Amino acid sequence: MTTKTYRHYLFGIILSVALAGWLAALGIIAVATPNLGWGIVALLTGAIWVGVPLAILLAITWIAYMVRDRGQVPGRVHALLFVPALLALLIYPVSDSIERGKYDAFSAAHPPIGETHVNLSGNDLWIDTKPSASTSSGAGPNLPLAASKPEQFAAFIRYPTPTTGANAPSAFPYDGARLNDKIQQYTYRLASGDAGASLPLKRLPYPDLTPLFPALGKKEATMVRYFYFHYPDHVEVAPALQRLAGMTEQQLDGKKQTGLVLFKTQNYMPNGIARLEINGQTLDIGERALAPVMPLPASCHDYPYPAGGAFADLGQPLTLRWQTLDAPHTWHTATLQVPAFRQPGRMNGESTLLRVQLYFLPDGTVEGERFVEVRQARDQLAIRATGVPPRAAAYTRCGGAFSAFNPQTVKLLAD
Repeated sequence: MTTKTYRHYLFGIILSVALAGWLAALGIIAVATPNLGWGIVALLTGAIWVGVPLAILLAITWIAYMVRDRGQVPGRVHALLFVPALLALLIYPVSDSIERGKYDAFSAAHPPIGETHVNLSGNDLWIDTKPSASTSSGAGPNLPLAASKPEQFAAFIRYPTPTTGANAPSAFPYDGARLNDKIQQYTYRLASGDAGASLPLKRLPYPDLTPLFPALGKKEATMVRYFYFHYPDHVEVAPALQRLAGMTEQQLDGKKQTGLVLFKTQNYMPNGIARLEINGQTLDIGERALAPVMPLPASCHDYPYPAGGAFADLGQPLTLRWQTLDAPHTWHTATLQVPAFRQPGRMNGESTLLRVQLYFLPDGTVEGERFVEVRQARDQLAIRATGVPPRAAAYTRCGGAFSAFNPQTVKLLAD
């Protein structure tokens, strides 16, 4: 194509460059300004009031060229008239796609982490929630964590952000699903959000979650919750198997998961339980301590409380350790042999997930009741249970494991 030919279409080329330049400027502004807010209205207004007239004028000019040259407009002229504007329009979506790819890659490598903080220090605590955190209600954690209410835990999901650098004050303390090996201190926050005092951080072992991988995949971050126990002179962090949602239990049951035991509790001791371990595995007891309940003859007002799960062989004695709110520096221990079903073997439709209800008795001993869900015909649910242990029957006012189910829709089977 000769220079003369380009001059033949000069007005259209100028319009094309002007339109592309305007759209490119708007796209660059949008890309360079992460939080536009109402500024997006100004960009859209500019695109409509300037970009649309230019586009209409360019289209009219192109039609005029086609009529004048009887459709013999060179292909490269078509490209010069329309390709620059199309490329300019791609600036924002291409940039957005790249940023989304970076964010998705970051999210895959830095998943959200569940934390629960238990205040046994005797002091009000401003715990670290940066860069962002939210509770099950969607709001941020209620801080400070009050010393006057140690039975109330702070449970939330902590979210990393790509802008969190390794040396930043608000650096995310986890590498993937694991706590960074370099972190040896727990640093509190001041009310202003600035870094406060630090205490030595003691780490407990991770639970072995590999038996869950075939059914749930290797998404360890969705299975583990970090319990931080705050004492006056140190902090202990205990990774625990996170309490399972009902759908997850059904998924594991469908995959015939074995070895996993789900626990419930009735606490008839005089003090609340703040920390509980089964065979050295910390249990996820939820967002509050296991509250004491009045034994018989008091009336029932609180059913057994879910207390998480652990991998255990119920054919062997269980070793329990716990700490209470009134004496958080003292470990209490008990050994429990969970009773077996009198009828050996599994029934048709019986879940492979075993369940145990723990009874903490006033004398400091613990009794257990084994039970399991059985799916019968037409999806009818039944419960097979060993019943309330004789020693616990003198205290329990809410009945055994079956008491938490509706007897009109759930059948109790002989064990």
